Amino acid sequence: MSADDYRTKFADFLQTQPMTQGITREDVDRATTREELGISSLNIILVLVNYIKEKANDSVQLRPEWVSRLGDVEGIVSVVREIDESALAAAK
Repeated sequence: MSADDYRTKFADFLQTQPMTQGITREDVDRATTREELGISSLNIILVLVNYIKEKANDSVQLRPEWVSRLGDVEGIVSVVREIDESALAAAK
């Protein structure tokens, strides 16, 4: 999957979350930071926890090294990619 595909996947997932459902794909495409999207640091953690539950069947745990990447959209998208890759590896 390309970086754009993961950005779209992230945007689509945000629309399913109560705290971020008003954020559109266009918003994610325009934004460079989490702040520009109006997502608090706590809410991005909650979004990732929900993503792990729904998309990775809880086979992945939050990692402290991700925290520094959660301030910008590209960093968040890279964490989503890493969650997916880790879930695939755990499934094998």
